[in-house]
Amino acid sequence: MTVPRWVTHLFRAAGLFTLFAVIGGSLVAATESGFECGNWPGCDVDAILPGGVVNEILYRNPWIEMTHRVSAILSGPLALIAGIVALRMRNIHPLAKVLPWVTVVGAFIAGFVGRGIVLGEVYPTWVGALDLGAALVALVAMTTAAILVERTPAQWFSSRAGLFAWGAVGTLLVMHLTSLWAAGPGSYTRVVSWPVWNIVHADAHGSFAAQIARFPMLVLAVVLIVLAVREARALGVVVEGYVALAFAAACLLFGAIIGFTGTDTLGVPLAMCAVGVFFTIVLIAARSSVLATAPSRGMSATTPASEARGGVRP
Repeated sequence: MTVPRWVTHLFRAAGLFTLFAVIGGSLVAATESGFECGNWPGCDVDAILPGGVVNEILYRNPWIEMTHRVSAILSGPLALIAGIVALRMRNIHPLAKVLPWVTVVGAFIAGFVGRGIVLGEVYPTWVGALDLGAALVALVAMTTAAILVERTPAQWFSSRAGLFAWGAVGTLLVMHLTSLWAAGPGSYTRVVSWPVWNIVHADAHGSFAAQIARFPMLVLAVVLIVLAVREARALGVVVEGYVALAFAAACLLFGAIIGFTGTDTLGVPLAMCAVGVFFTIVLIAARSSVLATAPSRGMSATTPASEARGGVRP
């Protein structure tokens, strides 16, 4: 029994807006646009309206801040509606009933902390880590829930691809959170980005231990991503693997350029690539762990016939 098409679209929309919220938050931090709107949830009239004070497209732009707010504000209600709808359905996987509520909690935490920062609250580093962690966990939860719904009736199964991919997701998450302690004031290191040693001079005021710790995690994440992409091909998860490798290669390239030249002008594309890597590896992890037990509308045919008959890849 499949779910109604509108339910699949609802879960996908909730996942998409959660992704937009993470992209927007990273872009806001990378462009230093977070303080261009002194009010919340609205902005200053002379800052946001056309003809007002609009700076360079990718630097202290209030439109970037407001676009991020819209996506972040919409992600919570969409996840809430998805959670309510899921509770009323009997045929979907139990995780699909729980994960939207994880997204709701994550969206609330990220929104509350973001509002406080805009209004001038000064938070310790651990609160910033809670903010970022909540947003990333919300993205993981809603993306996984959407895949569970679109593959209904579905079951969770173990695979080497899933093991490597979930390991990469966890490693990247810890690496991104560690970066907040490694960052100095005004550093791109606070953004969802891959580590670059002293990306700006302000990083010298961050934790030296955190700086050191990020690089082994980066190496481990790259190894796990490569292994996950290789194993996922046997499950039919191919495009996502190529995209993940492309984003990872771009992150390494931008990081190397920044490190060798000492410029931070590539901070924004580095941040966007880092979000791209995280999201695509979440897709690989979820699609390598959710088995469609019968054909369903809207699902992509990524499960081999041998697995659809019940065989589980070691």
